[in-house]
Amino acid sequence: MKKILLLTVILTFCGHIFAQQSSRGKQKSIQPVPAYKNSLLPIEQRVENLMSLMTIEEKVAQLQSQLLWPDSYAKDRRFDVGHIRNVAHFMHYGEKGAATPTACATAINEDTRKSIAGSRLGIPVLQHGEALHTANWGVTTVFPQSISMAASFNDSLYREVGNAVARELRAVGVRQVYAPVVNLSRDPRWGRTEEGYGEDPFLNARMGVAWVKALEENGVVASPKHYVDNYGDAGHDSYASNMSWRVLREVFLEPFRACVEEGGARSIMASYNSIDGTPASCNPILLNQILRDEWKFKGFTVSDYGGVYGVYSGHKIAGNYPDAQALCLQAGLDVELAAGYADLLHLVKTGKVSEETLNTAVRRVLTVKFELGLFEKPFVDATAAEKIVHNPQHKALSLEAARAVMTLLKNENHTLPLSENNIKKIGLFGPAANVISTGDYSTPYGVPSGTTIDGVSPFQGLKKRLQGKAEVVLHDGQTPVETLAKTCDVVLFFAAIQEGEAQDRSYLTLPKRTMKASESLEHAQIIEAGETKTFEIDQEKTIADLAATGVKTIVILQNGSYIDMHTWEDKVDAILEAWYAGEQGGTAIAEVLLGDINPGGRLPMTWARHAGQVPIYYYIKPSGRGYGYLDDDGKPLYPFGYGLSYTTFEYSDLVIPATVKPNTETKILVTVKNTGKVSGDEVVQLYVHDKEASVARPLKELKAFKRVTLAPGESKQVELTLPYRTFGLWNKDLKFVHEPGIYEIMIGRDAENMVLNGEINVE
Repeated sequence: MKKILLLTVILTFCGHIFAQQSSRGKQKSIQPVPAYKNSLLPIEQRVENLMSLMTIEEKVAQLQSQLLWPDSYAKDRRFDVGHIRNVAHFMHYGEKGAATPTACATAINEDTRKSIAGSRLGIPVLQHGEALHTANWGVTTVFPQSISMAASFNDSLYREVGNAVARELRAVGVRQVYAPVVNLSRDPRWGRTEEGYGEDPFLNARMGVAWVKALEENGVVASPKHYVDNYGDAGHDSYASNMSWRVLREVFLEPFRACVEEGGARSIMASYNSIDGTPASCNPILLNQILRDEWKFKGFTVSDYGGVYGVYSGHKIAGNYPDAQALCLQAGLDVELAAGYADLLHLVKTGKVSEETLNTAVRRVLTVKFELGLFEKPFVDATAAEKIVHNPQHKALSLEAARAVMTLLKNENHTLPLSENNIKKIGLFGPAANVISTGDYSTPYGVPSGTTIDGVSPFQGLKKRLQGKAEVVLHDGQTPVETLAKTCDVVLFFAAIQEGEAQDRSYLTLPKRTMKASESLEHAQIIEAGETKTFEIDQEKTIADLAATGVKTIVILQNGSYIDMHTWEDKVDAILEAWYAGEQGGTAIAEVLLGDINPGGRLPMTWARHAGQVPIYYYIKPSGRGYGYLDDDGKPLYPFGYGLSYTTFEYSDLVIPATVKPNTETKILVTVKNTGKVSGDEVVQLYVHDKEASVARPLKELKAFKRVTLAPGESKQVELTLPYRTFGLWNKDLKFVHEPGIYEIMIGRDAENMVLNGEINVE
């Protein structure tokens, strides 16, 4: 450190000497350029130089943040703070309609300009936001929700989607987002299930890494959240975690580890809840021992909004709010959102927080700001944003992604695909038939009445697809459903539920209660283009009434979590899980119903027969008695990884090496053939089981997958790669080790249907 400071002094002095220039024969001195402004110097050196020039007040400001609503912005904005929720996040509408990308970029540029001017040393602010499945500001391209993309089992496609979202963030100057959500959901009562990637740690890790890499490689800081276990018993959001450290290590921490070690995430958001009695926001085991010492995380951590205050107000382990701030910063929480360590200056000056602790946190924040190039290029080209945001390529990618997530759950007697030659009239029913179902943390996609948007509802998608070929009729809500149904060749019911942040569910059936389609709410599930619409319908009764008419009845689910279907599942002819498929979802739904595309999505969560089986997930450990109940065998309705196709596939020729050598990758080969008459996608799933270990191990664990497209009659040899870590475990002492022994390798269509298996010896 002394060497770095000495070199900084020398370079600064040299800069002063050589910064003399001649003007008309006279020497005219100019101010020396501080080393931190020299982009040619190493970042570490620039950070140390800048910190040597900063006052304690300026250092404290770098750990502070603000979130301001538009009506309080002018009065309360502090331009010296280090972090701000970008102003474009609130620019959903302009005076003449939706705010343009240029208007959003201009507003962020202006805020950044004022922040630089408001800092004595010209330190730029870090503009942050949200990006679960869209750049969450203004009107941007809306891609399928996170759980939807998990159903694609295609992390390569997801990486492309992430690249597009990152480009739309960069276009307006948003440089940090609080995404992805890599909290596993083993209980669908948790309302935020839709925000993550389902129940499996490996699938969560792969999708999380894809999203983090896309953001980070495009110059946007990813902040995987919520570190670590974000819900408690019965699916309650932010309840205390009762998970043991073993379960946390084996399951819930694994996606975060992958996002840091493989994805390169430069930030992490702590969860609200407590872990083993200590809130995550002030948990040194999580924030320092695991994150920094074990995973070598070099970035900075942030609280969830109000998380630090909750250490005092909710968890009651601090006597007051200032004490809670001291606990959190000392435990390794660098930045408080959104109040912003309001008492930190006093805490440092009174010795309750050491300057060394303060400097460590500030150093982490400044390092990332230098890495992002904010000191050299703090602004964006506002006019260029128009060509990037919601461009034709991004809209096309949104449609491609929507097609990939379609998951067929039931198809009795080959009801689907529908033949346009045999249908003259289709009836559409249900609360989601003519809305754009997006899921929460969407860009606010509703717009003022009369404004045109590009999103497509199922009704609009089917009308366009069948124009001139069949009549598509939308139920008016007044006519008895049986009356309209009996005039149709087929009826479609579009179901919806309410879920999301702060919307945990105790009833898992389709709701009877009122649901409201919102014009523009961040956490809205269904968006009515142009108006607010309220739905009051007994969905399950309507489905039963439709099925009782004898007309072919198809249910399309637009949701992000499990639905208890036991009262009507056996009454309908087909069920399509369309998820929250993004702005182009209506087109993709029409295409899959009519066979233009073949559904290839798979369930990223186990689907219970009824709510009494919840929680249910596939990777259980051995039972000492059995796996069923008194009144059912405990098996799910649809297992993890399940999904039907319009074609069939055959597996053969499993090739497994005899031995796994330490620190090597293992290649598993299997041949897949399309034995049907149409092209289709198959998701090849590889599961492993440790046949003998020092601690109890799951009966099976997903460890590799690959989605492949095959033409009729086509065969393809699929290669699945297993890193050496695949065969590791947490031993009795909670140390990650590799124990020599035999592992079973299983190739499955889903978690319950294994078609090929073999063994491999691990050294």
